[in-house]
Amino acid sequence: MSLFGCHGTVNQRANERFDRTSGMTVLTANAPMVFARTEGRYSISARDYVYLGPIETNRQGTRDYYLWVGVATTLDRGYLAPDGEVPDVIFVDVQGELMEFNLKPWSERAPNLQSMRPYSTAVDVQTQLAARVSLHQLALLSSEALDTLRIGRSDGNTRLYRRWQDEQSWNGFLRETVASESVVTDVTRTR
Repeated sequence: MSLFGCHGTVNQRANERFDRTSGMTVLTANAPMVFARTEGRYSISARDYVYLGPIETNRQGTRDYYLWVGVATTLDRGYLAPDGEVPDVIFVDVQGELMEFNLKPWSERAPNLQSMRPYSTAVDVQTQLAARVSLHQLALLSSEALDTLRIGRSDGNTRLYRRWQDEQSWNGFLRETVASESVVTDVTRTR
């Protein structure tokens, strides 16, 4: 878990919210990572965006981790550009190894939190997806200088996105989760 100490200090906070409906505490990073792609044949300034953010849900000490994926666009999809398919997989190169994450709608991954919008984004998100991950996988993703990712269909039809903003860091999120995990471990050991 020491991997998350490698970045600068921008956006080091984590956001914690209690959802009264589900009884869950939800922890997110301060801001998601942002990736974009331009389709020059339709517009030189409009883009498709992919937002990535870590999420921890905690229900009475049972913690689950997710990689939240928000898909957005400023292209006039359906009129000027064709509608995009809802992706079901994301590929990320981490330390020279290709990591594949299977995506499902956020409402299926966390049905009790389907009305919660985990992250605020500059462009309105049309599709919210999530992959089930481990805390170690989130630490690996945060430690790597992710320049690109591929998102698309598991049948092989994917699109390349490039990092849009570099200042996002999940260090605050990881610091909070590691601290809470070690508290749980310490309490368990003393029993």
